[in-house]
Amino acid sequence: MLRISLVIALVFFIGVAGDVYAQDARTQELVAALDKTKYKKKEKKNISIEFYIDIKNEAAVRAPSEYSGGYDAGVDGTALKLQVESSGLASGSGYDSFIGDRRQNFTLKDAVITGARLTGTKVYWNGEERPFEAVFVNRTIRTGKNADSITSEDVKFGIGFIEDNTSLYKDANRPIDWTNRVFLIRR
Repeated sequence: MLRISLVIALVFFIGVAGDVYAQDARTQELVAALDKTKYKKKEKKNISIEFYIDIKNEAAVRAPSEYSGGYDAGVDGTALKLQVESSGLASGSGYDSFIGDRRQNFTLKDAVITGARLTGTKVYWNGEERPFEAVFVNRTIRTGKNADSITSEDVKFGIGFIEDNTSLYKDANRPIDWTNRVFLIRR
């Protein structure tokens, strides 16, 4: 009987470890998708202008209830207010700005935080539901002339996600194929 119990426990813990690894892999995939590096150099006659920006993100794992609070992108027009229980269950509301200054209000339902990843469903004012997946990160932005000449470095905590236009506002007279990296700073 003891052997059977040990085998069952071992199988259970291996299964749980595999699930945690998969979640960690998905979290890291989201974190990597938020990273960006850009370098531009323009030369005209005797003048040369260089610009370099490097955005790196690192998953910020905390106790779930510590993620509660307000997050926004400032001028971007996107915001999220989260209430998170110690169990990881979450609820929230906010708004997105898809087309110009027009805000689209939403509520967050069936939201859960696992590690640094938030999953749930955004329900918009028009009844449309969209899956939502985001990751809490510490974001480092380094800027300068080039990678060897950095003039500023800034680190902020917040939540990041990839947004696309899969179905909202297909009737708008705008191109419908786009994706956007969104980072909301904790306020």
